[in-house]
Order: sequence, then C-alpha cells, then structure tokens
Amino acid sequence: MDKVTTLIDVAVTIQGEPDTVPFTRIFRFYNKADYTILSKLIKSINDKLSKDMRINLNETLYIYLNYIIKELRLHRKTNEMITNASTLLTPDKVMIGVPESLRKISFNILMPNSQRLKITIKEPISTSGYILAP
Repeated sequence: MDKVTTLIDVAVTIQGEPDTVPFTRIFRFYNKADYTILSKLIKSINDKLSKDMRINLNETLYIYLNYIIKELRLHRKTNEMITNASTLLTPDKVMIGVPESLRKISFNILMPNSQRLKITIKEPISTSGYILAP
C-alpha cells in the first residue's frame, strides 16, 4: 500500500474568550488540487468582502490559513507574519462575535521536509474600540 505524502499539514487551534474551550481544525494539503480548492474559496470570501459583506468565523479562519501558507511559501520570518497578520481584517469586515472568538490562533505546521513550525497570532482582529451599537 502506497503512503500518501502530504505537502503541508496544519493543525489550527482557536482560543476565544477565556471562559470558552479552544477548538482545533486540521487542514491537509496533499496535492495542487487542494490548493486550488483553497484558492477558489478565498476568491469567494474576497468577493464577499469587496461587496462590503461581513464574513463569518470559518471564512475568517480560511483567510488566516491562506495568509500563513502564502507567507511560508515566500519564506517570510515568523515575526513578520505575526505582525502583518493583524492588518488582514478589521472588525467591520467580520460578523459580530468573530473578533472575540479569535483571541488567539495557533498554527502547528508540518512542512514537506518534516520541519515543524508553531505560529501563534494573538488578537488578530482588534477588539479595542469595538462596541456594539445600542
């Protein structure tokens, strides 16, 4: 039986408010078709954003996943990735509750060369000054 080789394997752990339980999602990219699917999904999400529609938690997570994968391909330094991640989305681009649900995103990445990376982004979408209208 042939062993399937993964191009990249990413476990994403999301921590929201302190009183919530973190959850983990696993993303495995086995071939270029998997990247094509992600690319089409990102295009769909960006189309929503361009129409001033707000995106949900899952769509927001895909934006960050795609960003991390692209930055890794460009061989960016981890600290650059973390710093620039906070510029991807603002509270007015996401649905209510998304910034609070993504207080911390940890990417545990297994690269094709068996190198392991851990990238943690704290408060990627600012919650300061984020107040619900009365």
